[in-house]
Amino acid sequence: MTPSRSVSTAYLAQAAELAGNPGQLAAYNSQGHCVVLAGPGSGKTKTLVLKLARILAEDVEAPRGVACITYSQECARELARRIESLGLQQAPNLFIGTVHGFCLRHLLMPYGRLAGLPISFPLSVATQRVSDRLLKQTGDALFGQNHPYKVIDLGRHRRSVLNRNSVAWRSEEELAAWAETYEAALRDEGLIDYDDMVVFGQRLSAEHDWVLPLVQAKFPVLAVDEYQDLGVALHRIVKRLAFDGGVRLFAVGDADQSIYGFTGADGALLMELAARRDIEPVQLQLNYRSGAGIVTASEMALGEARGYQASDPARQTTIEFVLRPGGTADQAAHAVAQIIPAALASKPGRTLGDIAILYKDYRAGDIVAKAVATGGLDYIRVDTAAPYRKVALTSWVEDCAAWCAGGWRVGRPQLRGLLDRYRAFHRASLDDSQAKREEQELTALLWELRADQQPAREFVASLRNGVVDHLLAAELALADQKEQLDRMTAALAEGGALASLDITSLGGRDGSPDHLNLLTLHSAKGCEYDVVIMVGLDLGNLPWRNETPEKLRESRRLFYVGLTRARDEVHMLYSGFVDGRYGPMRFGRSPFLDELEARMRAAGI
Repeated sequence: MTPSRSVSTAYLAQAAELAGNPGQLAAYNSQGHCVVLAGPGSGKTKTLVLKLARILAEDVEAPRGVACITYSQECARELARRIESLGLQQAPNLFIGTVHGFCLRHLLMPYGRLAGLPISFPLSVATQRVSDRLLKQTGDALFGQNHPYKVIDLGRHRRSVLNRNSVAWRSEEELAAWAETYEAALRDEGLIDYDDMVVFGQRLSAEHDWVLPLVQAKFPVLAVDEYQDLGVALHRIVKRLAFDGGVRLFAVGDADQSIYGFTGADGALLMELAARRDIEPVQLQLNYRSGAGIVTASEMALGEARGYQASDPARQTTIEFVLRPGGTADQAAHAVAQIIPAALASKPGRTLGDIAILYKDYRAGDIVAKAVATGGLDYIRVDTAAPYRKVALTSWVEDCAAWCAGGWRVGRPQLRGLLDRYRAFHRASLDDSQAKREEQELTALLWELRADQQPAREFVASLRNGVVDHLLAAELALADQKEQLDRMTAALAEGGALASLDITSLGGRDGSPDHLNLLTLHSAKGCEYDVVIMVGLDLGNLPWRNETPEKLRESRRLFYVGLTRARDEVHMLYSGFVDGRYGPMRFGRSPFLDELEARMRAAGI
């Protein structure tokens, strides 16, 4: 098919670069259902974005389009940026977002009331604060205060056991009772929560055949990124749409990077999909990110032969095991005083933004952040202790800041993309005159707010006063996102955690050349850096002691994810103990380090 004149053909130039990679080319040329099994650094995002561009240009005609579902808001943001770089916008016929956003906007909102789902319409999503309150109230009412049951286990049970009449649902009786009581409390307040979006989305697609052709008419193609992280509910939605509803599927993932088992995700679902006879499986095995030494060491750490190859076998790498006897604080201080200065000096043009310190959880993040601040380094921190959660609205505000702080000069981000994303926040479809008026108002406001330097708090206040608060007052379904914007506003206020941030730094909250990156191992997935410093690699932390075989495999995959973020250098720090309630527990360093070092020595690396 000849590329549509209404769609940029810039993708064709980049597509020519795929000729030297058989896997990427096969994925790009696939005609039917396709599953791409993509190793670390194998160019999966480039392949996915070019495939989306080709489908939009050659295979579907507006107003029909493509839905692309991915794991997180940050993943969606990166895909949208890459799409923009090809001259394509997140237009009405291209959805890029999370599974929650897809289920809410394209299943529950248009069809939920017609299907008679037992939830209140118009839909209203519980804020995190309300959800936390109801979880505590219902848990305490059932089991008493300080009960042993965990919210994370409740969420996993709700997401992974979809048949409420099954033995599996009742097999964890306390969690089942808590879930049902909590959900009843939500309904009493006319609310749904994030898990409800996906659970009811799956129920809608499973129980109502008439929904399938309606979705297929709008989105004849469904792309799924990071498939291994998305869980059983989405897996069932995908199978229903693709194999019963005639929607063409293009899925990308890596079961070796499945690290969200605690949420109900399961890498085996990806492999099940790839094994189907009506699916074309494609493997991407050439690693463009990491030097050969890191590629080899990563496979050794995984303990599985995958046959991955480095695109530049001659590139030099550094892999270092570092004992720091003083615990996590000592590890972090060593990273700041020794490793980071040496890394900056070893390559011309390298900046703090090319370096990341990775850790297990926010508690370790607090220790690392303190050491980095003491060392006088600017940093960006991404973990659960961050002042606000990344949602579509806060990411949009950050990108508006990036545009106003100078991005307008170079079109990064593009104004058109900001306008389209703002329009998508409206629950009700705006008619053309309304949409045009709102776009003109937003464009005028952003133009007025351009400034290379100004406090971030002033920028956010002006943006809220100008357009955002009016939007939030009209769109009650955005209450959960408003909560995160309120947290951003509070953090930027005088005395707040981010009070010193200027507009440029706010626009670079997802990474900037001048800021060291501090991330949990989970948050680092999908990222890449010249230099990766992993701290806390001790038994009792990664992995925990006495993990079940399944959890131990997931911990190993988490270690593997950390290693594979690096282009040139990996520094693995340990102390041989972890802090316990009654003092240090000297279990030794992580067995993953023992195994890796032994295998590297045996191979002469």
